[in-house]
Amino acid sequence: MPRKEQRGGLGRRLAIGIYSIALAYLVIVGFASVIPQVFWPESDDSFDLDCPDGLQLLRHEVDELRLAYLATNETDPSELRVALESWDLRLNALAKRCEEDQVLLLNQYRHRVELGLERYMREDAPLANRVTEALGSKAEPQSPETPEPTP
Repeated sequence: MPRKEQRGGLGRRLAIGIYSIALAYLVIVGFASVIPQVFWPESDDSFDLDCPDGLQLLRHEVDELRLAYLATNETDPSELRVALESWDLRLNALAKRCEEDQVLLLNQYRHRVELGLERYMREDAPLANRVTEALGSKAEPQSPETPEPTP
């Protein structure tokens, strides 16, 4: 075998070896990280409300969070994620005591609210802030008693 072909074969084997080691490392680290999060999620065990009251409280908190972000036109999602981390820990504690369907439904609602708020912060809140600045007024929540404009 010519010398050039030997070097190419050696390089190929070396690259395959490095790739195999890196792939094995990523698989092991991935499983070691994901498996505990899926099967043994962290929870806030100090949250000891009974199931219906706890689920209602968590739903109310998600609704309040949603309304607060819509009222302030906040554009930074980092505070939202921090607020929802503690919410997730409390939901995980309730999941041990509640029906799985109710917990999954509330968790789905929480994620939909989060995605909706992230989209609002990304697209609509900056526009609302520009409109407020252009009109020279502060954003005030509209009361239900405000009369509708006449045509």
